[in-house]
Amino acid sequence: MSKRKLVVATIALLLANFMGGLDATIVNTALPEIVSDLQGIRYLGWISSLFLLGTAVSTVLWGRIADIFGNKRIFQVATLIFVFSSLVGGLATSMLTLIIARGFMGIGAGGMVSIPFIIYAKLYPDVVKRAHALARVIAAYTLSTVIGPIIGGFIVDYYSWHWAFLINLPIGILAIIMLQFSYYEDKQSQIVTKFDYLGASILSMALIFLLFAGDALAVSQLRAITLLILGFGSLGIFVAVESHLDNPLIPIKLLSDWKIQSQNVIMFLMNGFFICYSIYSPMWAQGLLGTSATRAGMTQITSSVLLLIGTRLTANLMRNIPAKKIVKIGLISVFLSAISLIIATQNSPYWWLMMSGAFEGFGVGLAFTPMQVSIQDGVKAELVNVSTTFGLLSRTLGQTLMASIYGGILSLRIANLVGQTNGQITVAQMNQLTDPETASNLPQNLIPEMRRILFESLHSIMLIGFFLIVAATIINVIRKEPLKQIR
Repeated sequence: MSKRKLVVATIALLLANFMGGLDATIVNTALPEIVSDLQGIRYLGWISSLFLLGTAVSTVLWGRIADIFGNKRIFQVATLIFVFSSLVGGLATSMLTLIIARGFMGIGAGGMVSIPFIIYAKLYPDVVKRAHALARVIAAYTLSTVIGPIIGGFIVDYYSWHWAFLINLPIGILAIIMLQFSYYEDKQSQIVTKFDYLGASILSMALIFLLFAGDALAVSQLRAITLLILGFGSLGIFVAVESHLDNPLIPIKLLSDWKIQSQNVIMFLMNGFFICYSIYSPMWAQGLLGTSATRAGMTQITSSVLLLIGTRLTANLMRNIPAKKIVKIGLISVFLSAISLIIATQNSPYWWLMMSGAFEGFGVGLAFTPMQVSIQDGVKAELVNVSTTFGLLSRTLGQTLMASIYGGILSLRIANLVGQTNGQITVAQMNQLTDPETASNLPQNLIPEMRRILFESLHSIMLIGFFLIVAATIINVIRKEPLKQIR
């Protein structure tokens, strides 16, 4: 491959990584206006959780399918699914249509974001050059999360939330075309492997039950408990089935290694708090402080910038400081973010949210890399791939399941508090409160009480996030580091 084609192929893959990061931050920024326009605060959590579920479940599937049909072709198919689903989402006129589109966007994103890492290994067989390429991936993703809230706020303020989805079309199509004419894959290098369809189906079913359980909190506690039982029961069946297969989706010896899985649990909990801040800090800024969508989106900037700084610092810190201690420092930083949110008052200033985001981003940045390295180096060579994939699944599920739970709790809490107003305030009015433009049409004498309801509802969610970080910190204290395996 010529140097020119190598550069073009790399840029094509970077565009996909950039688009993946851009999508989440833009959509989070647009959520208040989406809720107001489509009257869907009840289903707010689904916009993020279904996307994340599709991503989590499909990531392993895309990798296996690419072994059969080729990395390039499957990357293009996954990206095309993401682009077409973005078009449907951008044209949506109902919350149901938007949620379905987000689910398919998540499925496409599972391959669009993960397969490039396989192709990078083909493009850059030299380890040092590949490391530089991956550094550019991190930079591209971080850049997207920094400018995403700004772009999202600008789109919402000056155009409409629909463009938060339609913006993906030119980027995705350009990535597909650029890779088509720059990267030529050796068909003989493709490997046909036996895939554990039964295990994948059972695991997917378990995750869907758990996702519905979180959302059912707002409708029926009995239904939520039933779905939880079905979800955990399916997980039990999954473990039983996997233990009797020669080529399981996730080997039992990996699942039973607590030194590895304790770190996945920590990442699950930490990402559960991460999605709490990402989704609800813009709503806090707009609904309680009355900021524009642009300023609300900028609450994410300090988190993104400090995330990059924390990640870059970790590489140097790991030379002299044990990985577990670095994770401890990161968790302390995230703990400060969590506690700042639960002690915040309804009148806390805008900069308080920015400060909380800074602690959250810096802590996650510090803790991520040492645990990622540990779950790879702490297992035998034949388990490295599945350990890495399962780690990605754990982190994504932390966001997916908790986003669903947060959404259910928020709508349940708002409904209960609204019911105490004896009909003076309605859930429809609470939907309008999240967008400053529609909030200006609300009865001014009711806005203070409505903001109190929103504050107490958001505070309940932040309190849950706080306990997640407390649990993660305790696990990190009592866990033992896995020994680095000899390759």
